[in-house]
Amino acid sequence: MKNIHSTAVIGKNVTIEDDVYIGPYCIIGFPPEWKGKEDQNKGVIIRKGTTITGMVTIDGGAERTTEIGSDCYIMKHAYIAHDCILGNNVTMSAGSKLAGFCTIGDKVNLGMGVAIHQKSIIPEGVMIGMNGVVTKKSKLEPYQKYAGVPVKNIGSNERAKNNN
Repeated sequence: MKNIHSTAVIGKNVTIEDDVYIGPYCIIGFPPEWKGKEDQNKGVIIRKGTTITGMVTIDGGAERTTEIGSDCYIMKHAYIAHDCILGNNVTMSAGSKLAGFCTIGDKVNLGMGVAIHQKSIIPEGVMIGMNGVVTKKSKLEPYQKYAGVPVKNIGSNERAKNNN
């Protein structure tokens, strides 16, 4: 069963699987914010068990479908740009932002205000602390914790590693 708040605005090319909650004032599946490609919209897929709490924007893809994996938890004011792919069990804290074409691995946890550069790949099990910035030069390894501007490795993410 889907639970979509009456104030959420869902575009035409959006697929929402069962057991998904979409909270107030979300905007999902509208054309990408990419100059010259606003007329292209490959849509959005939101997989089962995902919660999108409110005031979240998820843009439709320009070159591929924007995908949200199963059992993700996306908090208020998060932004997911066009052509992003989120794995399963991803947590995006309030105000976290993904630029276009990002790929986020399973069990990734993004802290409040995290910003991720376009085309970045965040490996499985990574945790990025509050206000961390992933730049195009950032090199991330699976099951590690990162913090800072730009992010630096601060140790192993044992919690994610042990929850396989």
